Amino acid sequence: MDNIGRRMVEIAEATVGSMSAKEVHEKQEAGEPIVILDVREPDEWEQGVIEGAVLLSRGRIESRLEELVPDKDAMIVTH
Repeated sequence: MDNIGRRMVEIAEATVGSMSAKEVHEKQEAGEPIVILDVREPDEWEQGVIEGAVLLSRGRIESRLEELVPDKDAMIVTH
């Protein structure tokens, strides 16, 4: 990875949080507003799905985000 790409990854990691599958599940169970966007390929989706997840290609996130996440306070999880 070139220096620019590496720096972009570092910035993203510092800005965007991460959580374990267990933490996501606990938040779902607690009724917290959470939207799971599955950005994997359709063949990967067919191998296993997180309950309630929406299959959405990475190239379409921006154009469908308001439709899929009407609650502006909802946590968005990508998988």
